[in-house]
Amino acid sequence: MNLAQIGLRIRRRRREIKKTLQTVADESGLSVGFLSQVERNLTGISLSSLVNVAKSLGMPLRSLLDQPTQTEPDSHEGQRQVYSVGNSAQRYERLSSTFPGSALNATRLHYPAGYRSETVSHDGDEFVYVLSGSLQYSVAGQTYLLQAGDSLHFDAHKPHDIANVGSVEAEAIIIGTLALFDDVQAD
Repeated sequence: MNLAQIGLRIRRRRREIKKTLQTVADESGLSVGFLSQVERNLTGISLSSLVNVAKSLGMPLRSLLDQPTQTEPDSHEGQRQVYSVGNSAQRYERLSSTFPGSALNATRLHYPAGYRSETVSHDGDEFVYVLSGSLQYSVAGQTYLLQAGDSLHFDAHKPHDIANVGSVEAEAIIIGTLALFDDVQAD
């Protein structure tokens, strides 16, 4: 699903349920200006921010984003579908499956050189392990420079953002408790 479709669906749903930009921004932890830009297809949005917006709008994430399913407990290099949110240059690989009661969600992220995310906060924990490149995380005003082999674990309720501060693509594995996938499988 491209960025224009995501922005249009967000705006349509927000108006349908009669919520203001301010209300959705407040409930999703984003600024009004940023959310307005997303609705007008002027900027991309991260997966975690999109989860927060979907929650505010009372809709499943799959209504805004086509994600690959992961029905088996194992996944293999070269066989996972790489996807992005809209036309974003940031790419995701789903690493984890879902099942009733599962709490962890794992993704492999590819951050192009120069990438900078919006500031977000959300439920749960977040754990980052850098595979390659240089990433700078800011968590509640504290800055962490992470290189290949470095990790960071933090309370995701705290405002945080990420930037690729290197000159090449960076990759990281992120594991968190935020429900990134809403395709719960039967036992």
